[in-house]
Amino acid sequence: MGGQERVADLGYDGRRVVVAGGGGEGMGAAAVSLLVWMGADVTVLDLREPNVAGATFRQTDLGSAAAIDEAVEELGAVDALFNCQGISGSAPGTDAATVMAVNFLGVRHLTEALFPKMSDDSAVVSISSAGGLGWERKFSQITSLLETGDMAKGLVWCEGEREGVLRAAFPNAYAFSKQALIFWSLQLSETSISRGVRVNVTCPGSTATPMAGDFPDVGVETMNHPIGRTSVPVEQAWPIVFLNSPRASYINGVNLPVDGGNNAARVIGRMVQGS
Repeated sequence: MGGQERVADLGYDGRRVVVAGGGGEGMGAAAVSLLVWMGADVTVLDLREPNVAGATFRQTDLGSAAAIDEAVEELGAVDALFNCQGISGSAPGTDAATVMAVNFLGVRHLTEALFPKMSDDSAVVSISSAGGLGWERKFSQITSLLETGDMAKGLVWCEGEREGVLRAAFPNAYAFSKQALIFWSLQLSETSISRGVRVNVTCPGSTATPMAGDFPDVGVETMNHPIGRTSVPVEQAWPIVFLNSPRASYINGVNLPVDGGNNAARVIGRMVQGS
């Protein structure tokens, strides 16, 4: 990871950090490794335990409001929250409501529950997806969901969209959950900054995580243009670690594609034929 002289570069030494979805081997786990290395006091909320020595683990169902509340009650002050949880919805028996509960409604619930414990000059970053880009086309449905206010009412809203935007757990509910996460993050950034909490979001492109196999090969190939390869988890972890660090103190309300230039290619009309 680098020499010891660089450990404190981002100012995490002694900072109290929560990583939701930091277990297993994905982007959140990569962030946990970096944060522990930098001297942060890291608590991981997940069903899976992190493979990182030095992090505190609290087994938590991040799709359950009750489980989230129980975990938050045991936490002290928090300087940075990393929302790294997410499922694709492609596993057999997974319904759209479960995808929404983990990927968006639980993220919103956890963030709002932790807000009273967050210090001045703290930060929140959430991992969305390149699949969430284009959220503007779902503006009316997203704002309707956000008006529900809490997780229980949000799940009722989801039931009403089983034949609409959530007609299939994958890809429909997955994409919509990530679109809602982007818009909500941008909206929250405008109101939270007055009390000293910055909010940002990233949109990873294809990444070699345990969930990568859930996505079709043709889609991955398209997402890998123009860089020509899939990213590894640590390449997605570094941007979120920076965004939540004291060194990014003036960065707020950013939706950052971390996709090797794929979104840029789309914007300028330079995607390869057939993509």
